[in-house]
Amino acid sequence: MRVLFTTWASGAHLASLVPLARSLLAAGHQVRFAVPSGCAAAVARTGLVPVPVGSLPPAAVRVAAAARRPAGHWPADWPVRPAVLSPEQHGVLRAFGDRQVRIADGMAQGLVAFARCWQPDLVVHDASAYAGTVAAAVLGVPAIGQLWGSTAVVRLERHRLEGPPLPGYARLMRRYGADPEREPDLWLDPCPPSLTLPSRSRRLPVRFVPLDTPVEPPYAVPPRPSPAPPSPRAAVPAPYGRRPYRPVRSGPLRVCAAWDDAAGPPEAVRAALRVAEARGVEVVRVGSAAEGRPPAGPLHRVLPGCGAVVHPGGGTTLMAAALAGVPQLVVAPRLEQQLNGARLARVGAGVLVPADQLDGSPRTATAAGARLARNLFALLEQPSYAAAARTLRREALAMPGPDDAVGVVTRLTAPDRTRTDRPAPHRPVTDRDGGGPGPGHAKGPPPK
Repeated sequence: MRVLFTTWASGAHLASLVPLARSLLAAGHQVRFAVPSGCAAAVARTGLVPVPVGSLPPAAVRVAAAARRPAGHWPADWPVRPAVLSPEQHGVLRAFGDRQVRIADGMAQGLVAFARCWQPDLVVHDASAYAGTVAAAVLGVPAIGQLWGSTAVVRLERHRLEGPPLPGYARLMRRYGADPEREPDLWLDPCPPSLTLPSRSRRLPVRFVPLDTPVEPPYAVPPRPSPAPPSPRAAVPAPYGRRPYRPVRSGPLRVCAAWDDAAGPPEAVRAALRVAEARGVEVVRVGSAAEGRPPAGPLHRVLPGCGAVVHPGGGTTLMAAALAGVPQLVVAPRLEQQLNGARLARVGAGVLVPADQLDGSPRTATAAGARLARNLFALLEQPSYAAAARTLRREALAMPGPDDAVGVVTRLTAPDRTRTDRPAPHRPVTDRDGGGPGPGHAKGPPPK
């Protein structure tokens, strides 16, 4: 069977698709990644086959100013209660939706042309790559949406999330003779069940698998989930603001700072990390948080053994920390990141601080950093956070892996569409990437 993957961005968008692609390859299927030319090198570094389908102009990916700093109070379950949002908040969602439609419009021509030539049996796209739904509709094959760690299925291409398709999206679908009401047949969701918001969309839980790049050949087995981290509760710090922290166990307590923004963490976060280091905590830095120094290593290899992680709330970091069982301090600038942090705080495995609550001026950064440091030491001192993080880890490990998902997604294709010259052998589920069949792996259709 031929499976066409597509995304418009590297990073978390691409990383979320790679584990399933590798599992499909291992099961004997053919896989191609159709991406803008700027993403082709990132795909190649994973050992998969990129197919450039044009380039996206900067104007297509630019985020509207109204969407950069979401104003007002957003309820922790706003995706399932859009009616409670103000007109200004719906304007923010509309700005994001129009952006994704522009991106899909820029990709659609090249993607549809390649799809018509290669004739895939299935299209898998990341949650915001609407061009994948267009291509699947044109070919009349199933479409699968891959979530990358968001706690909700957010249909930004629809008016007020639940209404009719946005005009631009409807025009795009009709241009290729497709029904604007067409939606993905299934969503693959790496989010542990206690974090997810309900949705009417069909979802299949699929365990998050960390990605190392560059990798060995494309059939390399994804790494087995790391063993449970040693509990930091053996070393209880003094309450914040009293005497310097002296860990009881050998070696300092570790905190990870992980940032994917090119500008690095806000000054208040840097100030909080300096407070932690002044009290004897070892701070390991990943991504742009490394601030010019060599990064500590891949995030999923750094997290085990850490007492907490500080990050902006991106889905990949959220899932990696959940899999490692590490409490999280989320300093979230963007709307989806704030949603992730709010859901995490709701289950008691972390603390959310919206970035817009931090005054960015250097004069107040020290005071804001002191407040963040108090939140950070609460994660280290209060056993309830570590207990909730361990519960989240158990949930994540109990989810079926990408190998389990192969049988489900390939059964979405109708028998008369599977070509006899490209058989789709079914490989029995094994425990090679960290566990046997988990909840949701069944021989019937995927759960709703």
